[in-house]
Amino acid sequence: IFVKTKGTKEFLTLNEFSGKEIMDKLISSDLFGTKKIFILKDPQQIKGKVVEEFKSYCQNPLKNHFLILINDNYLDKGSFSKNLQKYIPSINVSTPFQNELFKWAKFFINENKKNISDELLSQVIETCGDSLYNIKNEIDKICLISDSDNITKEHLNLDSSFSRSRKRWEMIASIGNRDLKNSVRLAKSIINNSESMISMIFPLLTLFQEILFIKMNNGTFIKPVGYIPLSASLQSNLSKYSSNYEISDIVKALRKLKEIEIKQKTSNIDDESELISFIFNVVG
Repeated sequence: IFVKTKGTKEFLTLNEFSGKEIMDKLISSDLFGTKKIFILKDPQQIKGKVVEEFKSYCQNPLKNHFLILINDNYLDKGSFSKNLQKYIPSINVSTPFQNELFKWAKFFINENKKNISDELLSQVIETCGDSLYNIKNEIDKICLISDSDNITKEHLNLDSSFSRSRKRWEMIASIGNRDLKNSVRLAKSIINNSESMISMIFPLLTLFQEILFIKMNNGTFIKPVGYIPLSASLQSNLSKYSSNYEISDIVKALRKLKEIEIKQKTSNIDDESELISFIFNVVG
């Protein structure tokens, strides 16, 4: 957009600006026709009379203004978002569901002009499938190591990050099984080497949220309808993990993770000490 001319870019949120203030910015143009990019987060939060004005603008925007909308709630089925999709092209950038990850992994292999068996490719997804970025990064490294056109099990074993990534899931499984000794051993093995405390917060948070949902459903595991950033083997054992914890234990774990996240943002902490302290407080 700014190849041949200078312009401006502005990030807008409903926390900082009212709906009217946002509309004023969108329709405000100078005499020079300066190009402007507006990035608006969670437009579905716009309320009141300005909603219709915003929809009208989306149907007929200013030519020199470019509007990008970000909706963090991928499950949003509200009429506001549905109506906007009639006028604005939408792109889903969330991590695909489990059954779609294999197609993407296959695409990344073909992109590198390599061949791999479905069994080995499934193993890569099982280990690194918490995001498309991680899958692509892992596949690119494996393909770089391999001199031949065919990826074999030996190529996977050569990649040290592959085994380290598996240890992450092994540690989470140990926490789910409430195995204190093994959890601490694995935590010491991966923290500061391949993982940080901040990288572990999201999967641990997901683990305890999921087993809390099972507790709330009287121990029944309801197959998730959305994406869960846990490997398939961890997901299949969620019911077993939930039987190892009382609701009070789970709430304690979630509160502890929140405290750690706040400390990560406000002070310097030792990742290994923080993770092991979490394990002793929750698992022990």
